[in-house]
Amino acid sequence: MMPVPRYNKVPSIKVGLSIEEAVKIMASQQSFVLQVINDKGEPVGWLNCLDILKTIIEDSAVVKIKEKSIEKLICPINEEDYLNVFGELSDISRWAEKRGHRLPYFTTTEGNAGILSVSGLLQEALEERDKERELREEAQLHFERINYIHEELEKALANLFIDPNVIVKLKSIVEYQDEYDLSTGKIKITGVIKEGTYLHVVNMLRLLAELWEQGLLELGVINKETLVNATIFHDLGKVQPPLKIGEVVDPKEAFEPGKYHAFRSALIAKNVYHLDKNVVQLIKYHHHTEEELPPDFPDGLLPMHRLFRLIDGLSAGITRRGSKVNLTVKGTIVQVKEESIHPDYNRCIEIDLCREKVSGEGREETC
Repeated sequence: MMPVPRYNKVPSIKVGLSIEEAVKIMASQQSFVLQVINDKGEPVGWLNCLDILKTIIEDSAVVKIKEKSIEKLICPINEEDYLNVFGELSDISRWAEKRGHRLPYFTTTEGNAGILSVSGLLQEALEERDKERELREEAQLHFERINYIHEELEKALANLFIDPNVIVKLKSIVEYQDEYDLSTGKIKITGVIKEGTYLHVVNMLRLLAELWEQGLLELGVINKETLVNATIFHDLGKVQPPLKIGEVVDPKEAFEPGKYHAFRSALIAKNVYHLDKNVVQLIKYHHHTEEELPPDFPDGLLPMHRLFRLIDGLSAGITRRGSKVNLTVKGTIVQVKEESIHPDYNRCIEIDLCREKVSGEGREETC
């Protein structure tokens, strides 16, 4: 039989000693368990305080001890005995370690007290470890998938950005951070984002990658190449006014209508870069609502038009306001939750790409 290593963190007692000596060691060491060793110092078993108590209580010779009141044996509950069980496990562990072997452990949550069992703490720690392991594995899997899509995007960008003027132009167009005054309809410029339109395009591509990772391309109504091309070139004809931090302006007067730069960008995409007609159509009408589209707008492009306008607005919030966006794909439906530092721009909506149906509430923003 393989020799058992001795565990030095638990007090030991030789196998031949008495119960009285075992109790003394437990009391002095404040340990509820003793490691039993032989004459060679090798572990041969364990001695639990409950076994000792059971032996004593069953002995008829200790009648007087059995009848004694427990009042003098009670340890008062001190302030340091209390702990918020909803704290971090690391904090609970340090708290328990500082107290040594003192039991019971009392806990409190909103004034309620109880016993915190060490076994329960261990069980919770193990469950948290398992959850963390599962999340880590899931995150790792989500990262193979997303990384592959990003690699595809980079390849697409590399192919489309053969002309360095495209990047230069996008990086030359600023975007502005602002605070909107609902009572006046005016905005106060709070920041100037250099290379803002380039960042806007990149954020749109990231959102598209997230949707594709959730299977949006499997619907058959979304063409990846068309959307990537439209995203890169849709603001190439944009012109921004020179504004300074602190300026208060009426956005309707300071900025030209979005339809203007959409038309210019479509002309550049068509005449300079000779892009596909579907790409040109998406760019030309990306600031048009569905009701404003011309009669000859292709019905087959409507799902991509709806998606493009949605992604354009979400990216504007991310770029200008640092919004947090959560997207979920369920068939042809895209669910959106957008949280902004400006509550007026918070959105919680869902859009059916194939049925011109939008539900939920929130303010639309475009870029």
